[in-house]
Amino acid sequence: MENNNQKVLTIVIVATVLILVIIFSGVTYAFFTANNPEGSTAQIISETGRMLITYNDGTDNIVPVTNIQPSNTILVNKTFTLTGSNTTVGMKPGDGLSMPYKVGVKYTSTFSDGMMHYYIKEVNRPANSQVTANYVIKPETGKSENDYKNQTVPGNDTYTGYTHGTFKNGKNYTEMVTGEFPASLNDQTITFNLIIQFPDNNENQDSEKGKTFNGKIVVNYESPKSFAEDTWETIAENTSSDVYNVGDTKEVAIDGFTNTEAGSNGLYTVRIANNSNYDCTLDSKTACGFVVEFVDIITTHNMNSAGTYNGTYYDFGVNLGGWPSSSMRDYIQNTLLGKLPSDLQSVIADTTVISGHGPADKGERIDGNWGTTDKLYLLSSGEIYSDCLTSNCFDTASYPYNGSGATTTRQLDYYDGVTTSANYEKTIKQQNGTSTRWWLRVAYAKEAWGFRIVHPDGINYDVYYGASYEGGVAPAFRIG
Repeated sequence: MENNNQKVLTIVIVATVLILVIIFSGVTYAFFTANNPEGSTAQIISETGRMLITYNDGTDNIVPVTNIQPSNTILVNKTFTLTGSNTTVGMKPGDGLSMPYKVGVKYTSTFSDGMMHYYIKEVNRPANSQVTANYVIKPETGKSENDYKNQTVPGNDTYTGYTHGTFKNGKNYTEMVTGEFPASLNDQTITFNLIIQFPDNNENQDSEKGKTFNGKIVVNYESPKSFAEDTWETIAENTSSDVYNVGDTKEVAIDGFTNTEAGSNGLYTVRIANNSNYDCTLDSKTACGFVVEFVDIITTHNMNSAGTYNGTYYDFGVNLGGWPSSSMRDYIQNTLLGKLPSDLQSVIADTTVISGHGPADKGERIDGNWGTTDKLYLLSSGEIYSDCLTSNCFDTASYPYNGSGATTTRQLDYYDGVTTSANYEKTIKQQNGTSTRWWLRVAYAKEAWGFRIVHPDGINYDVYYGASYEGGVAPAFRIG
């Protein structure tokens, strides 16, 4: 069992198999692969007193290391290969294209700047390869490459010939080497050796205890540009990047849906609603980390249709069972989600969703609220209006009502400053250019047949509609 009080240093290096198709002037001309010669993905976990290297392909390789601390002890020593297969070889002389590459580490780190060091060196290349590695030397400020040569490495090796650099806190990618495969050969392979260390700087480094570093080797990695331009895969890999800001927008196509608003080109707009408190300690994770919401109303749908429930007929539908039992949840989880682009679906995280209950029944949680795990979800009162976290908005999951319920969430970053009486214009959503009511996932705590809804002008306080009403659908989701 893991000791939560133990100070842990975690190193994860993934030498993944990467296959990249490089596009140049509209011509597909090369494939790159990078792999670990052991044929495995190595997860390296360093704890006080020992290090375990677990190979995920099922082999059992355990390497004990004692007394992990600032020193010249190698924390990571991995060899990986980079292969270029040039598909333009064999064309007319002079028509072949060279294949540039760059190798780096994508990572997250809580270490101070310059504490984690890397050394990388080309250690093997077939004699006929003729590959030129144009190393990029990135020494620490005030030092040169020569400052790092001839330093002793355990095993009587030296750093001579290695490119050296350090990892920066707050960054997410460090490029280590660049090079180019010539156009004259097929199947060119280079082998690299990568060493990562936490060196002894001859100073007190107690401040680094418990810090973490997690990374993977990547080839031809593209740094994030903007939320609007980047692919969903790039966004998912860089949610901590300062390139993405709350309020940034992006367009999304939804299969079978047409946004007829002038200038929309049939696309729907989403925006970053939150990018803080990823490790949120509240029960509901719906306002934690990288949260994206639809700016536009996609369609309309009821929360629950009119009908007979438990022997009683409800003209306006019911909120019995709350969000988990609603027709709306079933619709957006099992129909709407599948209409989103596949690349977006692949990065949407499973999210713990806590939602309030009505007066006629309660959920399975001790506080009477409901708990689900969803990909898409509707927002709650407190995630939009800050005063719904401190006063009664008839949402038992945002603020206690009549002695039941509990505050289980937080206000999204985008809605900072919004209350039920001020700045609520930010909550207005439109469908095809017209401001429209849109649903929250909140079972109205005063009536068994209603759910909370946001008025077309953005007001929400004590605004609710019968569950059978066809209100606007504007879900949110988390990436991470």
